[in-house]
Parts: sequence; C-alpha cells; structure tokens
Amino acid sequence: MDKQIDGQLAFDFDQFAREEARDRLDEWSGAPLRFTQDYYPPAAIDEAFDHWVFINGHHGSHARSHMWHRMMWNAGAVEFGDHRGEMFSAELRPEHGQEGPGGLLEQMVCEPCQWHAIDEDENSVVEQWHDHAVPGWRELPVVPASVRVRDGSKMTKLALAWIRERYPEHMQVPGAPIITERQPYGTRHVAGYSPWNGYDLSHTALDCPARLSNGRAIRRDVPPFTPARTASDRDLPGAKSLTS
Repeated sequence: MDKQIDGQLAFDFDQFAREEARDRLDEWSGAPLRFTQDYYPPAAIDEAFDHWVFINGHHGSHARSHMWHRMMWNAGAVEFGDHRGEMFSAELRPEHGQEGPGGLLEQMVCEPCQWHAIDEDENSVVEQWHDHAVPGWRELPVVPASVRVRDGSKMTKLALAWIRERYPEHMQVPGAPIITERQPYGTRHVAGYSPWNGYDLSHTALDCPARLSNGRAIRRDVPPFTPARTASDRDLPGAKSLTS
C-alpha cells in the first residue's frame, strides 16, 4: 500500500510540475518549442525537445512537435580538429487530414562555428559538414569493394592496412573519414565507422559536387509549415506561433 501511495504522490507531483510548466511557457527562453530553421546549439535543441516532451508526453512526440530531435543511430557526435558535427531530424509529415510539406528534414550542426545545414537528404548534410570541417576529403582514396572493410563490428586487418598505407597522415587522425565503394543499395554515410571514429562515406558522394557558395552551405528552401495543433497544444500559451 505504501508503494502505491508513493507512486500516486510522484504522479501528482509530476502532473503539478507539468501544469506549472504550461502556465509559465511565456517565460521559456530556450530554443523554440516548435519547428524552426534558425541555428541553435545542440544543447539548446535537446533541452527544448525534452521540455516539450515533459509537457505533452513522449508518445508520438516526433510527429506531434515537429521539433528537431536525435535519432538513436545518430545520437552522438563526430569531432575533427576544432569542429564538432551533430545530427538532428525533424518530422514534417502532416497528421491525417492535414496539409504540409511532408517527409523528414535532417540538420547537421557544428557548434564551435555556429554553423548548420538543413536538407531533406541525410547524406547531403553529412557531406556539407565534411566540406565545412574536413577540407580535402573528396580527394581521399576510395577503398575498393574487393577489400572487405568490416567483419561484424570491427574493421578487418586488410582494410586497416590498405587505408594506413594510402591515406595521408593528416587524414589519419581522430574524426577523419574514409570513403568506401558501395553497392547501389548501400549508399548511406555511416557515423563512427572509420578507423578514427569518423564517417564511413559512400563513394557515391563523389558524384555529387558540394553545394557551397563562398564557403557557406546552401540550404534548400523549406515550404512554409503550420502543423496541426493537438487539443493539449491549444492550452499552451507558447504554442500559438508554430513557425519561425
């Protein structure tokens, strides 16, 4: 019985804290509790999404909030020199019966530089970050498909020897990428799969020149977006304006 009472008290306190957070949304000073294309540092993005989830609940939070969030397979960061790239996703598919631009957006953030790139394609923002942070990566040798790169979760000795013999020394440092030849169905850039915890980049990236202008990433225009508001949203003062 005591455990039941303790559980009920904890629930009541959490509910009280949520109600208080709703009442004080006009005091929120972090990243917007909605979809935005503006730059925010990763910690602010995480904090804003966590706050939205605290108020509204975790179930369906990606689709309901349309906010930037981390996916499980992209939860970490890659560091190269003074740069640190972190990946976020935003779910813009509209709710049933609603209109919207649809699909997913991906964002790569480099906090030390206050730099970010947004695109519909995850590979594109990964490549743009490498153009920003890792000059010369496109000239790296491509590990041929005849060289087996991985054996389960580890790189093969053959691949390590091939890479160390052919990659320049300044590209054999923490966060440095490798480029591997891929089959048509395996072209995703994979974080943490180089010998130095950088990206294993698909060679198909070399067929797509970087979209840069004066050293800055060119972002695709995203259609104006006004997501449908849930019943709980209508009671939130901070949810009246949902686009940046």
